Amino acid sequence: MPTSKGTILIPANSASHLHFICNDPVFYPNKGKDCVLLVNISSIKQGMLHDTSCVLDVGDHPFIKKPSFIYYRMAEIYTVAGMQLQVAEGNYSVREDCCDAVFEKILHGFSLSEEVKFKVLKFYQNHC
Repeated sequence: MPTSKGTILIPANSASHLHFICNDPVFYPNKGKDCVLLVNISSIKQGMLHDTSCVLDVGDHPFIKKPSFIYYRMAEIYTVAGMQLQVAEGNYSVREDCCDAVFEKILHGFSLSEEVKFKVLKFYQNHC
């Protein structure tokens, strides 16, 4: 069962990205199921613009190997049942929880970032 502060590795294109689970499961009427908000992290690439609302560094989580940013533009609402199925089938991989300080920093970034989609921001405001 996904819970807040948890992390999960989800494949996308040719790489897998670490996603942070932002809330405990809650019934979300728009999907008619229990859902959680996920946001992923991406490496900062030299010369490329990135969202500076939440930057994490080596040591902030065991998965982070170089300076990275929370990619608020890619935050999405996932159904718990869908995530559990993907984990059971071996497509998603559960990783270590993040610490309280990092979790609070990630959540705070939702109110700073101009990249958060409206539906995600409303879910965040109501459930995180």
